[in-house]
Amino acid sequence: MGRTTAADGFASSPGQLGGGRWAFAAPPLIILGAWTGLSLSGLFPAEIVVPPQVLWRSFLGLWSHGELPEHLAGSLSRLAVGYGAGAAIGISLGALMGLSRQAEAYILPSFHILRQLPTIALIPAFIMIFGVGETVKIVLVAKAVALPVALATFDGVRGVPRAYFDVGRIFRVGPLPLFLKVVVPAVVPPVVTGLRVALARAWMVLVGAELLVADSGLGQLMEWGRQTFRIDIVLVGVVLTGLIGFALDKGFRAGERALTPAKAR
Repeated sequence: MGRTTAADGFASSPGQLGGGRWAFAAPPLIILGAWTGLSLSGLFPAEIVVPPQVLWRSFLGLWSHGELPEHLAGSLSRLAVGYGAGAAIGISLGALMGLSRQAEAYILPSFHILRQLPTIALIPAFIMIFGVGETVKIVLVAKAVALPVALATFDGVRGVPRAYFDVGRIFRVGPLPLFLKVVVPAVVPPVVTGLRVALARAWMVLVGAELLVADSGLGQLMEWGRQTFRIDIVLVGVVLTGLIGFALDKGFRAGERALTPAKAR
């Protein structure tokens, strides 16, 4: 007879340790409690460690005056355009490199070089090329998205067994049907993973770019709060940035699960 160890007990019953669907709420609640305690302790000025209730009032004020919805709409619209453009470029280039050895030889080394460059470090050069309008933010987001998506697509295409193509040639399957029926189903899982990772990167890059070069957006709202020494506005932006990033990731995962066949989960 097998012997049950303590480790097996922990692994088999995570709910006993406070796990479950609401376990994710524990860290935010701990942070909120510590934050409230610090604000009430008097160890720091109220202008530096803003009490949570003041932060909530600032959020309501920004929302009721229309400033926050305007900044959020600007950020999310830039994210949508830049993400869509970057995803399209990444999938196209990744598929091209995966299907053509010659294209791989010409393009892939440049991709590996660009991957080592932080997107934020390219802001000065991009400003000189594209100016300080909307284009530069969209280009930065597209660059942050295109690289991981292209590499994920490339790995997915290269992961298709060569035997599949050989069978297709034997049965004289045309290039387009072969691509749609063999390549596309094989590359969907890695491409979806690349798109999810790229979405998180795109959001971080966008907010960072708005801190430096924008007249609207969530990042610019935080920068305005810094310039006016309104730490409450800065923290509203910080909290919203984290919550929106979390919501985007959870929403993408939910869509991924909905599109994945039950037997493949």
